[in-house]
Amino acid sequence: MNYILSISLGLLLLCGHLQTFAQQDFAEGFFTSEANVVPTDNGILVSIKKYNPTQSEIDNASKPSRNSPMNYLMAPFESVNISMYDKGFESKLYLLDKEGKNLWHMTLGYSGKSVPSPIKLYKDFIFTGESAKNSDKVIIQKIDLKGKVVWQTELDSLNNVNDIYVEDNRVSALVSFDISKKVEHKNGTVSENVYPIFFFVQLDISTGKRIVKEYQKMANYLSSLSFSNPLLNSDYSYYLNNKDSAAFLNITKLESATIVSQDMSKKNSILKLAAANESYHLLTLLSVEKNRKVYNLISNFYGKSKNYESELPIKYNNSNRCFIYKTAGDSIVTIIGNEKNISIVYSDIEGKSTLDKNIDNVISPIIGAGVSLGKVYILQIEGRIKPGSSGRLKVGYY
Repeated sequence: MNYILSISLGLLLLCGHLQTFAQQDFAEGFFTSEANVVPTDNGILVSIKKYNPTQSEIDNASKPSRNSPMNYLMAPFESVNISMYDKGFESKLYLLDKEGKNLWHMTLGYSGKSVPSPIKLYKDFIFTGESAKNSDKVIIQKIDLKGKVVWQTELDSLNNVNDIYVEDNRVSALVSFDISKKVEHKNGTVSENVYPIFFFVQLDISTGKRIVKEYQKMANYLSSLSFSNPLLNSDYSYYLNNKDSAAFLNITKLESATIVSQDMSKKNSILKLAAANESYHLLTLLSVEKNRKVYNLISNFYGKSKNYESELPIKYNNSNRCFIYKTAGDSIVTIIGNEKNISIVYSDIEGKSTLDKNIDNVISPIIGAGVSLGKVYILQIEGRIKPGSSGRLKVGYY
């Protein structure tokens, strides 16, 4: 009897593994509300976190009793940057075709944070990283476009892969572990400040062999001051604080670095920073006068003279999602929206901005966007309209 049961379980596990790479119609589940997306010749790569709840958690989220325990599914469906005490989020990588159907998918790792795993596509290979499920280590991987792992490198005593940049024969990554420090306030109360400690890592692109692992002294000082959202680009890393300033660090100067930020008034609030090889773009929410707020795009924001600062032709609508991309023609497309509508704006190389499209009555908040073959694509979660409900990934082209 036990022998038969063992065989049955083995077959179930084998079938489950094969299903990972089998084609399904659509990607469905309890997804978080953030995604990293990259276009390919055949479709769109999507990195996203997925929660796998018990039936009890689903019931509690849908019809919570007075004393029911709080779980992730009770969070508002447009929530971002959620953390859990355990590694309850499964990091998924999907390749969706141009109609949004799932070509293949795989699990990258597990995390306590809803932020999606970074993905970079370089010369038809995918580079990504995430933390392991049952240990304090991260795994950085090189994957081909069929979903086959070429190599993977484990790094011990780490929790997060924050960003990846690929160039020539190097794979660079910002990795970190989280620490917690008590903060004593003047009123006698005590709180806890949890923040990451960063390391800069470089791997050989062909083998995954580690070349460099260096402590980031200045980045960790910024991290302790609530600067977050790191981006990695060639020799520079970038950090935003919670509201209104950005820092740019040269990763080759590990003991100290020049911190450069654009002078902005206290009425500015940064929405999104996007880094490219040659230029940098920052979208701010600017209050220029009483009762008037506008969105501005600043090009070549790097503490030097900026190329332009362009007011975007969008009415202020309390938008909570913003995406900025550089097109093949060096123009900038900005996609900005909330849970009700989405606007698409093009800015030419001289900074003239034109509203291309308004999309009203959206099915859900935008969770990812990009530009492929001259068209803007937008990723949403169809069906997730309230806490406790699942949904499926949906791609639209505009």
